[in-house]
Formats: sequence, C-alpha cells, structure tokens
Amino acid sequence: MPLPLKAGYHFHYSRLHRPPRFEMTAAEAYTDFYGLSYIISGENVCYAAEGAFVTQAGDISLIPKNRYFRSSYLSDAPREEILLKFTEAMLSDLLAAMNAKSFDELLTGQKLTIHLIKSEQKEVLRILNEMEEEWNTYDQYSEIVLKGLLNKLIVLCVGRRRTVKKAAAAGKEQKQEKRDKLDEAIAYVKENLAHSPSLKETAEHMHISTSYVSKLFINRLHTPYSVFVLNEKILYAQKLLADSDASVAEIAEKSGFSGNTYFSDCFKRVTGISPLQFRKAYKAY
Repeated sequence: MPLPLKAGYHFHYSRLHRPPRFEMTAAEAYTDFYGLSYIISGENVCYAAEGAFVTQAGDISLIPKNRYFRSSYLSDAPREEILLKFTEAMLSDLLAAMNAKSFDELLTGQKLTIHLIKSEQKEVLRILNEMEEEWNTYDQYSEIVLKGLLNKLIVLCVGRRRTVKKAAAAGKEQKQEKRDKLDEAIAYVKENLAHSPSLKETAEHMHISTSYVSKLFINRLHTPYSVFVLNEKILYAQKLLADSDASVAEIAEKSGFSGNTYFSDCFKRVTGISPLQFRKAYKAY
C-alpha cells in the first residue's frame, strides 16, 4: 500500500525487494501523486481496469493518478524494483515545454509500460542510481537535482511516442464500456466512504445488478468489492493520519468504520501496524 508523500515533499525514492510469491492484497491507486516503476529483476502480473498485463526485468512503467491496479507473482523468484513517487510540481518545466496542462494529458495515447533495450536499461539504471544517492543525502538542493533527473527519465519514456496499438473496433468498445462502468463504481465508492457503501447500494446507484458490479471488480482488478472498499477506507485513513492531527477515533469515523477498536483491528490487519504506529513511522520516514 503506497504511503502518502511526506508533508512538504514532492518526491520519494524507494528500492523494493519483494519476496517470492509476494502479491498486493487488493487493487490500489496513487490518488495524490504519480509513480514510475523500473523492474530490475523478476516479473509481475498486473490487473488493471483495461485488463491484465505482465511486467518483467527491463520494463519501465509510468503510473497516472487514480489508475487502479493489483500486482501478483508469476513465479517463485524474488523481485526487485525501483519505485518513484512524485507530484506534478516536479514536472512543471517539462509540461510547459511540451505544452501539456497536466501529466495525465502528457500520457494520453502513450504506452504506459515500455520494455527498454539493453543500452536504455543501462542509462535508466545510471539515472536511478544517481537519484538514490541524492535521496540518501537529501538536503535543501536535492529536490532541484532530483527534478532534473526525473524529467530526463520522463523524456526518455514519453519522448519515444510509442502509442498503444488499436484493437478491433467492436472489442475496443466493449472493453471501454466495462472500464467506464468500473470507473463509475470506483468514483461512487470514493465519494461515499464515510458510510461504507454496500455492493447493493453501489449497484442501485449505477442501475445495474449487484452480480455485474461484483464481476467488474473480480474480473478487472482481481479484487472482491468488499476488499476494495476496505482498502480504500484504509488508504483514506492513512492520508488523514499523515496530513492531520485528528484523533484515531475521529479518523475512524471519517473513514467509515463503526468504531475505534474495529478500525484499529482492520488497519493493523491490512498494513501490519496500528494507526498510531503508522503515524509515528510516517513522521519519521
């Protein structure tokens, strides 16, 4: 589950070592920032609204805001990847140069995952290692340095102008319809987290059957509706714990939990730590 960016920061660098058979517990999205992932070793299978796809060593992926996905394993081998999180402020100069109003606009029509050739892999790793060194010795000038390196990576990815291949018209329309319905369901859940919208309530709002809504989440994101809602509530609670001084009881209520104890139990089950431990760890990272 992605941590919120630390207050006052527009960037975060992490090198992740995934153990064998690691998989995300539920689909999730970077709601307040963008992401860039580079797979160093191993391979993932990712489930997203547009369908399932595989990422492997040498793949670099750009992650838009609110793009829900869930990753799992394809083999028993461990995986290593580098993950960057950043806000649009880190790309302001690049967006202006490319006449784009937002990073999402810049990504429109672009292939979000690209397999790099050997020479490109070497260059990307060089840039990422330089970013890691700068991140580990962070000072008042680091964000300026990191901004330049990040922009160089984005230019490498987006500047190649590799567009997604067009599918057959009929199949594309059907696929888009399912994605639109899933997006509508997700939007309704996010807008109504405080009262834990049920599957029936979401289906009635969309004027479709509960079974159809359930299948959307299972087939597209490999995540049951109830697990998705719980995960969204925990993500929202994380944001409140990180960005406010509200008490755990207040956060539990705002996140749609029936009580403080139930909230703490759910939070620990999903994240592995208590809400107060999360708040303390977040302030320290």
